[in-house]
Amino acid sequence: MFGLNAVRKTFGVVALAAGKVSSFNEKFKIQNRLDGPFPEGPCFWMHGASLGECKMLLSLAKILKEDLPSLPPILVTTQKAEVLAYLQPLAEQDGILVSIAPLDTQHAICRFMEAVKPVLLVLAENELWPGFLGAMRAASRRPSVALVSGRFYRCIDTSEFGAIGFVSMQTGADLTRFVAAGDYSISAKTIVGGDWKLLSWAKSGVEVDSPKDTLVDTAFLSFHKEEWKALAVMLGDAVRAEETVVLAPRFEDELPKFREGLKSQNIPTVEWPAVQKGAVSLVTTYGKLTEVLKVSKSSVIGGSFSRTLGVHDFWESLKMGVSTAIGPYSRGQQASVEALLREGAITQIKNPAEYSTRRSPDVKVVYSFLAHEREKVISSYKAFVNFICATLKMDRFESKNNTDASV
Repeated sequence: MFGLNAVRKTFGVVALAAGKVSSFNEKFKIQNRLDGPFPEGPCFWMHGASLGECKMLLSLAKILKEDLPSLPPILVTTQKAEVLAYLQPLAEQDGILVSIAPLDTQHAICRFMEAVKPVLLVLAENELWPGFLGAMRAASRRPSVALVSGRFYRCIDTSEFGAIGFVSMQTGADLTRFVAAGDYSISAKTIVGGDWKLLSWAKSGVEVDSPKDTLVDTAFLSFHKEEWKALAVMLGDAVRAEETVVLAPRFEDELPKFREGLKSQNIPTVEWPAVQKGAVSLVTTYGKLTEVLKVSKSSVIGGSFSRTLGVHDFWESLKMGVSTAIGPYSRGQQASVEALLREGAITQIKNPAEYSTRRSPDVKVVYSFLAHEREKVISSYKAFVNFICATLKMDRFESKNNTDASV
């Protein structure tokens, strides 16, 4: 533990120096992450990293405000400035606070805890920052950290896992690895609860229904520049087949790379929301994937055509009834992808040349798979609400619409 604290102290010194470089500070908000300002508490704190995680937490926050209206103000934090900019207008509509997260250094976390005074911390997927856990352990008499929609492979330090009181993992394999990492001594309530990106849909009771007015044959979503070689083959085949194609880069700053590559391949482009047969429509603004999926017949999910990346969110495409394919790699979601492939609910393109001959999953199979996932997610959410109420000593049945009845 001493070694880890030394590393965190060194990291703080390096971050302080980096924050004095204006371009670096502007992109990563180093000074804000070190010194704030942070919202004034007490707050119910939720933290995620990527846009997908934070959209899930924002959806969860809205649900909790409805089911547990006496919760303190809910605060969602992220490390990424572009995610923060995307979340702010959406969160303000529902009275939810958003902020850049503190760096995992003693100084930054101390400033954050003094301001926010978190009563409980909800971590998304694998955001197990030891400084966050240690601060919550020191501030609370009982474990007051929940890990939801968890994914777990390994962890540098598990000494602060005692701060965790509730764990909902996406798969049984994730849960097994997590418990083993804690030397099988973790006292938290643990459950296999599926991927909570499906929570809002699961609670809504809405069934999967494919888009009716489709303008787009194939949407290539969340692709990285490292995947360009494979992507160029698939886009070339799609354009030659006179398909209507949309390409959404994972990051806006990768857009010039894709423009350059498309130009070198003599592939015509337009800008979303314009679409054109035999051309690629480029999405130039962050956070447009739902809008694209609403008018798409099929999707191919990025992050899955490079061994070193992680496959991005395929659940949104599936729950919207869009025929979904991924590439040969599924880092970060192996267990879920294996189950989807085993059931025939998703297609895998093992080689870019297979793009034009890929099959479409049976819609009935997709519906059946998601119905099972809905049950897991709802069950784990109920357990999560019980944990919150027990930790904060709230009435489990205080909600405007009793949680059991509403789901």
